Amino acid sequence: MKIIIAGDIIPWTNNAHLFKEGDAKTLFGDEVCSLFETADFSIVNLEGPLTDAIIAQHKTGPVIKAEKETVRGLKALKVKAVALANNHITDYLQKGIEDTISVLQESDIKYVGVVKDPNKSRMGSYLSVTNGQFKVCIYNVSETFYNQPTKDNYGVNIYDEWIILNDIKVLRQQHDYLIVIYHGGAEYFPYPTPQTRKRFHRMADCGADFITAQHTHCIGCEEWYNGSYLLYGQGNFLFSKQHNKPMMTEGLIMEIQLNNNGVQIDKHRIELTQQAFITYSKNQSLNAFYERSKNVNNEDLIIEKYKNLESDNYIEKYLLAFKGRRYIWKKLKKLLPKKIWLKLIESYSNTQLMLILYTMTSDRTFEDIYYVWQRLKEINKKN
Repeated sequence: MKIIIAGDIIPWTNNAHLFKEGDAKTLFGDEVCSLFETADFSIVNLEGPLTDAIIAQHKTGPVIKAEKETVRGLKALKVKAVALANNHITDYLQKGIEDTISVLQESDIKYVGVVKDPNKSRMGSYLSVTNGQFKVCIYNVSETFYNQPTKDNYGVNIYDEWIILNDIKVLRQQHDYLIVIYHGGAEYFPYPTPQTRKRFHRMADCGADFITAQHTHCIGCEEWYNGSYLLYGQGNFLFSKQHNKPMMTEGLIMEIQLNNNGVQIDKHRIELTQQAFITYSKNQSLNAFYERSKNVNNEDLIIEKYKNLESDNYIEKYLLAFKGRRYIWKKLKKLLPKKIWLKLIESYSNTQLMLILYTMTSDRTFEDIYYVWQRLKEINKKN
């Protein structure tokens, strides 16, 4: 049984016409098309809704979507399923999700990762796939962003540790192999943060055989842990919004071969071109990937690299979390009397309050601010 897993994809303005035309050869190239055509099952992370909705979610950060007709590109690629548990699928509220589900169903593309009232039903959090010989579970889960489900509205399968680990234990007993597609991890950071690695180990301990992290927008590193394969950062598939970070222009397509002798995992390196489509990399060397992977057990090194990653904007992150603003209030504080300063602290708008609440309750930003405080503590020690 051959399974293909690719990373983040969303049609963008510079390539949407190719998606609408179903021009998979131009968008993905012959080699990538061949991987999908010969697979028993394939899945990609659809990083946003396919919808004509115009009312966006009130949130901080970008909201993204693609037109319904762009699903033709996925269909032409022979994509069998899409993962929807991510931080953008709710960007256009319930209509966005409902449109996406409808479009996928009409195109005979399966989906996983969206749930409603998760305390009552776990349907939607996983897919069962079989070729008659092997039965495989595809489990999709996301960190907390603006994407929580309610009893009335769709959201994504959120990483609630007790629920997720129990799901994996139960589902693994019903399947020959269990794959977790996890949406989370630190963006643009090619190592697992302590929180991410702990979660992956716990999911593996409960029965996950293969876990991949999407959302980081860069190729990370790998680890074999008690017989389970863990990939900390798969990189992008076709996500062409930004070109200012070189790491965003590459990714891995993972090929999993199941047979009676065991499991074989192959990695295929792809690159994003300036024309907003991808190409199968002529240089399939992953030396940097393997070198990073040697340090996956060195938590002190990883934390230090993580703090250095945040060092250029840790002041912004502090103000983001505790002021809800990106201005340099330290200078203003020296110019204003205490009464006015206190009024400024208390004068939050609804948007600012949402930003602060998000920063404190989101898994990712909460961990970010934790290391900001660690850095401040180190600076105070030096002083």
